Amino acid sequence: MVKNANSTWLNGQPFDSDVSRRLKREVRLANDANCLAVSEAVDGAAAGAQTVFAVIIGTGCGAGVALNGRAHIGGNGTAGEWGHNPLPWMDDDELRYREEIPCYCGKQGCIETFYFRYGICHGLPAFER
Repeated sequence: MVKNANSTWLNGQPFDSDVSRRLKREVRLANDANCLAVSEAVDGAAAGAQTVFAVIIGTGCGAGVALNGRAHIGGNGTAGEWGHNPLPWMDDDELRYREEIPCYCGKQGCIETFYFRYGICHGLPAFER
């Protein structure tokens, strides 16, 4: 099951089995940041490193963790997902937007909501300074 996708229509869907059935072959899916971390650990800039932390910044923000060349996803599958932590030390403008603009994950005040997807596109006060 897909969890916490930027494309929210995928959440709760068995995307891997849907694609596998359509293609009539085995399909494996993984988080883009986890794939980046493993790729860098195996044959990229961090080749041979025991621990790799790879950051992805785009419409959202997150990271992947590779330990000994393998993806580390953590107990709930969200290791490295720092974009859904609350923004610390909010000023008055940010507090107002926190109430008005929930994150697609269902929480309010996520770093990703303020500084990536919505913040960049809608000119939040942080970008006007």
